[in-house]
Amino acid sequence: MKEFEKIRVNDGVDIVFAGTNRFKTNEISISFLAPLCEETAAANALLAYIITRTTREFPDVTSFNKKLAMLYGAGVAGFVSKIGDNQLITIEASSLDDRFSLSFEKISTEVFDFMCRLVFDANLDENGYFRDEDIEREKRLLIEKLESEENDKRVFALRRLESIMFEGEPYSINRFGSKESIDKVDSAALKKALNYLIKNSKIQITVVGNASADTICETAQKYFGNIEREYIPPQKSVFKGEAGEVKKVTERMEVKQGKLMLGFRVNRESNSESAPDLRLFNDILGGGPYSKLFANVREKLSLCYYCSSRSDRHKSNIIIQCGCEEENMDKAVSEILNQLEEIKNGNIDEEFAAANIALSDALNGVNDDSITLLTWYTNQISDKRILSPSESAAQNESVTKEDICNTARLLSLDTVYKLVAKREGE
Repeated sequence: MKEFEKIRVNDGVDIVFAGTNRFKTNEISISFLAPLCEETAAANALLAYIITRTTREFPDVTSFNKKLAMLYGAGVAGFVSKIGDNQLITIEASSLDDRFSLSFEKISTEVFDFMCRLVFDANLDENGYFRDEDIEREKRLLIEKLESEENDKRVFALRRLESIMFEGEPYSINRFGSKESIDKVDSAALKKALNYLIKNSKIQITVVGNASADTICETAQKYFGNIEREYIPPQKSVFKGEAGEVKKVTERMEVKQGKLMLGFRVNRESNSESAPDLRLFNDILGGGPYSKLFANVREKLSLCYYCSSRSDRHKSNIIIQCGCEEENMDKAVSEILNQLEEIKNGNIDEEFAAANIALSDALNGVNDDSITLLTWYTNQISDKRILSPSESAAQNESVTKEDICNTARLLSLDTVYKLVAKREGE
C-alpha cells in the first residue's frame, strides 16, 4: 500500500492523500501558500482566523459550534506560518472516522464540505465584504498573539534575530504582520486577500486517515476544480549563501535571563535532496542531549542554561538559541564556533551515531500520530517532490560523516544578537 498519493485538482491545486486505518480520527487541511510581504501578511493572517469562526449559513459562534457538535464533535482551527519567503495559511479539521459513527455516516466527507464552505461561503455582508465587528474582533485577538510573542523573550529574541539577519528580505516579516499593518486592514483588503488565495495561490488539500479518497476528490473538484485560476507559483526565497561582516546587536530590556542568538547562512540553495545532510548536521550540532552544543557549551562548560540549534532548509540557515548570563555570552560564542570547527574536522563519531539513531526513530515515528503526519505533508507544499517519512528516513541513512563535515563548511556567521537585562539606572 502506498504511503500517500498526490492528485491534481486544478492548476496549482493538489490533494495529498495519506490513507491509513491506524487512527480513530481523520485529519484534513486546506493550505494556501502566498508570497510573504508587508502589504498582505496581516490580511492573510486575519483570514486564517476569521473564516474559521462562522459561515454565511452559521453566522454566529453558537450555531457554528452546534454544527461542529452535530459532526460528532469535529474541530476546526486556522494556523499561520512561514515556509521560506512564503506565508502558509492553513485550515485544519479533525473528525471521528466514519467507522465509529452510529449509522456509518460519511463524517469526513461532510467535514471536508464544511471546510470548503468556510472558504467559498464566508460570513459576508450584503455587499460581499467581511463584517466590521468580525474584523475588529480578529484584529484584537491577532494583536494579542503578537504581544504574547513579545512577552515570551525566547520567541522575541528569535523574531529580532530574523528581522536583523534578513533585513530587506521577505523572511524578516513576522508571519502575522505587524501591529501597524494589522490596524490598517479593512474589509476590502480582506476580500482582496481571499480572492488571491482562491485564484492565485498554491493550494494543497492534505488528508490523513481512513476517509474515502473518491468522495474527497469529488468534493474538491466541486469547489476547486472549476475555478478560473491564474496560478502564481510560490515565491523563490532570496538566497544569500555567504555572510558579509558579522552583524552584532545588543538590546537591553527587563529580562531575568539573557538570550543569545547566532544566525548562520548556509551556502546551498534549498532543495529536498539536500535536506537530510542539513537535518543530520543540525542534530549533531545542537539537536539533542548528545549534540556538541548541549554536551560542551551547556554541560561541560556551563556557559548557558540551554543551547540548541534549528535549521530551515527552505531559507538555508541555521539559528542557535541560548539562555545565557551576559558575562558568559562572548565565551559562549567562542565555544560555539569552536564546536563548529570540531564538526568540520570530523570529530563527531559519537554524535554522528547517536543523531542517526535519534533522527531515524523520529522520522519513523511521524506515522504514529495523525496530526504530526498531517503537518509533515502540509509543510512540503512548496516542494517539487513530496517524500513520505520512511523515504526521508532512508535518505537519512545514506548520509555519511564526510557529508556532515562538508555541510559544516558551508556555514558562515551572519548575526549575533544579545538580549540582556538593563543596567542599574537605565
